[in-house]
Amino acid sequence: MSTSIDMTRGRPLKLMARFAVPLILSSLLQQAYSLADSAIVGWLIGVEAFAAVGASSFLSWLPTSMLMGLSQGFGVLLAQRFGAGDREGLRRATLLSAAMASVAALAMTALGIGFLTPLLVAVQTPAEMMAYSADYLRVVFSGLLATGLYNVAACALRARGDSRSPLIALVISTLLNIALDWALVALADMGVEGVALATVIAQCASLAYCGAQMRRTPAFPPAAGAPMTSGIAARLLKLGLPPMVRDGVVAVGGLFVQRAVNGFGTAFVAGMTAAQRYFSMLELVGAGLDGSLATFVAQNAGAGNRDRIAEGTRSAVRFGVVASIVTAVLAAALAQPLVALLVGGAEAEVVGYGVNALRFTALFLPVLYLLYIYRAVLQGMGDSITPTISGFAELAMRMASVMLLPPLIGRGAAYIANGLGWLLAAAVLMGVYYARRRRSRTADDRRDIGGNG
Repeated sequence: MSTSIDMTRGRPLKLMARFAVPLILSSLLQQAYSLADSAIVGWLIGVEAFAAVGASSFLSWLPTSMLMGLSQGFGVLLAQRFGAGDREGLRRATLLSAAMASVAALAMTALGIGFLTPLLVAVQTPAEMMAYSADYLRVVFSGLLATGLYNVAACALRARGDSRSPLIALVISTLLNIALDWALVALADMGVEGVALATVIAQCASLAYCGAQMRRTPAFPPAAGAPMTSGIAARLLKLGLPPMVRDGVVAVGGLFVQRAVNGFGTAFVAGMTAAQRYFSMLELVGAGLDGSLATFVAQNAGAGNRDRIAEGTRSAVRFGVVASIVTAVLAAALAQPLVALLVGGAEAEVVGYGVNALRFTALFLPVLYLLYIYRAVLQGMGDSITPTISGFAELAMRMASVMLLPPLIGRGAAYIANGLGWLLAAAVLMGVYYARRRRSRTADDRRDIGGNG
């Protein structure tokens, strides 16, 4: 039985919800093994190691997010080809996407390992954390090829409406990751390297499963000797490079925030790290809407259903705002026990920092959801430039926050820097989207008048 969802027909919100549920469950699973990693490091290795992994989190996220952005951009073309019924174009674009992602991942691995020490120094990693952070990142960077290929495989499957197979892949990898965390850290005493290695092996398992599913799907196996046209490659680069740059820029903004956080000492780093580990849980519904709406818009753009895109966007906004408010209230109310779960053995100071960080993040959550929604719409329509500009706007606001606000509000600058970045980025995306909607309606009115005349 096919797991594809054709989003060019039927009620938009119902279709997006059906597609988003596996994405949300996928995020839950990712959160589960992220929390397992953190809990094992915090309880079995120590708060210092826990803080060290957190201090290097944005360095590990930088190449990972860029590979995700690249594959998401590729996924727009794949979804458009699926919506247009172009099976051969889908085959060729899938093969080229995998090749390009591999080149990018290998280049990032070489750069990451080659410049590891200068990078850690640049973000002001405290001396007592340096060895832990270096050991962790060296293994993470070595696994980037598997990360890049998995992201392409997952996006390729989602492009045809199959969000279930990537979910099953994550179930496998989550269970494997948690088991390996325990085996490599608690039994083999490999420390933070064991945690990183468990994640890399789990990622390879996800890739293997998605690859097997693609080979079983008639639309995907690349035809032997199929010609690779320069037109497809150029289109993939046009769609893939801007979100790759955008996500890289956003991650660099995170590095500036992390640099400021590191400057406040180990206890503050540990508290902020505990709060950050719950970020995926806070964005669950928003991330699900992001993936489902991007596919919805791309399929309908390929089929030429412009009004349907607007209808789906309105439904996503209404649902996203309500979901973000409910999530924010729950996060603020449960912040204390959630943070204590990860660093319960630490001083009250560490827990207090984590609670403050989690509550400030929850405050800006509706803004983040709107950012995800309008970015997904524009990407699905083939606009890769505006989301990239929004990424630079987010970077600028984060940098300004951590450079200008600490003298005025101290640690509070680190709490709100990300939220202020989301606010400016969302404003850019919404402004462009609604300006285009107004122009589109004006053009339709002129055509109607001309036709009637």
